This record gives sequence, structure tokens and C-alpha cells, in this order.
Amino acid sequence: MELKFKNPATAFMLFFMVFFISIIIINELVVYVLINMGVASEIFASTWYIIAIQVIRFVLPVFVWLAITNDKFKRHMPNQPMDMLNIVYVSLITLLAIPAMMLVSGISSQFANNDIADLLVGFTGAGHSWLMLMLAFAVTPGIVEELAFRGYIQSVSRGSVTKIAVFNGFLFGLMHLNLHQFAYTFILGALFAYFVYYTKNIWSAIFAHFLVNGVNITMMYLVMRAADSSAELGTDQTISQAMYDTFRETDPELAQIAYDAFSEINLVLLSLIMIGILAIFTTTAAVILFRVFIQHNNKRNAEFASTQIQEPVIDTTGAPDYKEAMSPLAKVDWCLVLVIAIYILLTIVLPMVGTP
Repeated sequence: MELKFKNPATAFMLFFMVFFISIIIINELVVYVLINMGVASEIFASTWYIIAIQVIRFVLPVFVWLAITNDKFKRHMPNQPMDMLNIVYVSLITLLAIPAMMLVSGISSQFANNDIADLLVGFTGAGHSWLMLMLAFAVTPGIVEELAFRGYIQSVSRGSVTKIAVFNGFLFGLMHLNLHQFAYTFILGALFAYFVYYTKNIWSAIFAHFLVNGVNITMMYLVMRAADSSAELGTDQTISQAMYDTFRETDPELAQIAYDAFSEINLVLLSLIMIGILAIFTTTAAVILFRVFIQHNNKRNAEFASTQIQEPVIDTTGAPDYKEAMSPLAKVDWCLVLVIAIYILLTIVLPMVGTP
């Protein structure tokens, strides 16, 4: 029996979020029990374990939902062939958008704890190779998260491209169950949705997702390696101390002035300002390139459509308008309401209750 939903996208999102949370709880219980049974805790901190958990959290609920709704995976994964020019456009637009995402993330981290950064610091500092970090935190999420969001959810969403992209980004932000990540994942989710909408290919979003995560992982890896090298050499200094040491031999007075000046600088604010200035230029370039990308794909899709057999249009003239007879409560998307309520409960209410 094929199940019907008022909004398949939010119905799946509710199912997905409950499934997602259940897996998190089960995982915590299993880890706790196994560690108390003597199983080495290092197993649960391995990159292979992280990869396995991501596949279970994202891919398994998609196939369970498709089985429940008697649906097929393939029809929700757009696979129109991509040309090389689209690969170049997607790559450049994504890379140009990263400074803006860094700015949004930096601002968000001033109001909410950056849990993902703490996680990455832990893994990059644990001796894992760059290749395994990329596989666990760039390749795997790039595939499994896109299959669920720009694959199934986007394929069953209806409306204009802007409505679909914004809605998809909103759900993507909610999925992370993290206040810090919500803003920039919202924006990235919408951008990836645009990529899939215009290229008609799920791999455009997978590749863009991989690029964003890959750049972040690489930067984190290099920073951690540099920090390790500085510690080994005994050069772990603040900027103010480094400036003082630079000038103290030749001009002690200038060295003291430099030390005092840099001691007063708020490095976080300075970093945000510098990233903000960079983001202005890169985002402008990304917007211009994005318009070219849209023009290219509109022309390409029109040419592709002209070679396909068009399905007959169903005549709905005279069909009854059931919306007029619907009560206000019936018009509410209750699945979406529950998804938002779960997000607020887990990210705002429970942390406040747990705060002494």
C-alpha cells in the first residue's frame, strides 16, 4: 500500500529526525555498555566508526522510508549528465562562498558553542592522517547528507526554485541540531539545492559539499600540525610577544609600543573583520558567477528537454478546489511544526534546563 502525505518532504523530515535522534541515543548506550565491558574506547573514536555511524544515520532512514512508502530510490536522485563547464562553475562558486560561510560561522560561535570545531580539533589532534579525516568528514557526509536532502527531500518538494532552495536549506539547518551550525548550514543547504535544481544532477551538490568540508578539514589539519611544530620548537608565543621579540634588539622602545598595541587587539574581532572584508569580494564574485551558471543551465536544460519525450499534461479544468473547504488547522503542516519543536527542545530548552 502506497502511503500519501500532505507534504512528503516534512513527513520524511519528521521520520528522519526521530530516527536520527534514536540512533544517537542507541549509539551512546551501546558505547557506554561496551566500554564498561572492557572494549577499547579507541574503537569509537576511529574514523571508520564515524563513517559507519554517518551511513546508518543518513542512508538507512532513506531506504526505510522508501520501503514504508513503497517508493524507489532511483527516481529521487536526479542524474542528468553534467558537462565540464558545470563542474567548473560549481567548484568556483563553492570556493568563493567559503569566506562568507566562515564569517557566519565565526559570528555564530560568539553566541553558541562550536561543537563541530571541538570535534574536528579532537580528531585532527589524535594523529589521524589527512586522508582518513577527508574520508570521514568530507567524502562521507558529502554523499550521505546529499542523498537525503538534495536527493529525496528536494525531489518531493514543490514550488519555485527559491522556495524549494530556502525550504531545503532550512530543513538542512534543523537537521544538525546545533545552534552554531544552523545559520551557515541553512545557507549552504540552499546553495546546494540551487546546484541540483539547475544541473539536474545530485553529484553537483555532493561535490560542492565535499569541497566545503574538505577545505575546512585541510585548514584545521594544517593549523594543528603548525601548532604541534611550534610546541616542539618552543615557539608557542602570542602575537604581542612575537612583535616584542622582533624589535627588542634594534629598538626596545618600538618593541614595547608594538607589544602594548597588539595586547589591546581583540584577535577574534580582528579575524572576523578580515574575513568579512574578504567575503565582500568573494561573495560578489560568486553572485556574478552564479548568474552565469543559471544562464548556462537554462539554455542547456532547454536543449536537453527538447530531445526528450514530453509527458501529456493532465487537464484539471473544473476540478474542485479543496483548499477552500479546509479548516485553518488542516492547513497547518503539523509535521514541520513537530520538527521545529524537536529542534527547539534539543538545542535551546534542554541545554537551559541542564545549565546550573
